[in-house]
Amino acid sequence: MAETPAPGIFLCPHCGSDAEANIRTTLSVPLVPPDHAWDPVFELRHCESCGATLPVHLAERWGGIDAAEARRQWQETFRDSSPFPPFHWRLSLPTG
Repeated sequence: MAETPAPGIFLCPHCGSDAEANIRTTLSVPLVPPDHAWDPVFELRHCESCGATLPVHLAERWGGIDAAEARRQWQETFRDSSPFPPFHWRLSLPTG
């Protein structure tokens, strides 16, 4: 069984991958209304494997939460209310 990375190291609560995309996002303006679950989130991490955009506190398991608790919070609070579609952060390259 693989070991869970230490707190502060990326682990996707959606798919369980440790492959963080080579991009980190800090929001400077709110993207959702004040009563939205994502309103207090201002730092994001992105999963290279599944394309999820994640609140950093779940992706890095801040506050002493373990991987199971991060996954539970993702599934119950953040996943279905996410304002970010999978892989939205990848730039499409012009063809031709």
